[in-house]
Amino acid sequence: MKKIIIVSLSCIFLFGFSLSAFAITAVPTNVTSITAVIKIINTIANYVFAILLALAVVMLLLAAFNWLTSGGSEEKVGSARKMLIWALVGIAVALAAKGLVKIIEALIV
Repeated sequence: MKKIIIVSLSCIFLFGFSLSAFAITAVPTNVTSITAVIKIINTIANYVFAILLALAVVMLLLAAFNWLTSGGSEEKVGSARKMLIWALVGIAVALAAKGLVKIIEALIV
């Protein structure tokens, strides 16, 4: 159990450093045009995208660990399979949200 917690925390810690790359983009404070609004929305979407992907990767790792340590138990394999499916749904939602922002940006600008 300690190993799972250590691996989970280290993954979250490592993915937390990737969020600092988004800190470089400057968010305008005075919103006077539609491009400034799009820039703010794009910055927020980047943060949400990174957080969702980091959580999905942690869930994928936990699902794989549960699957490998199930010992052939149908209940544990079923639980790991559900966790894997929900992690993949999380990745799909993150990609769809990022794509939706790009589609809206292309339609407006």
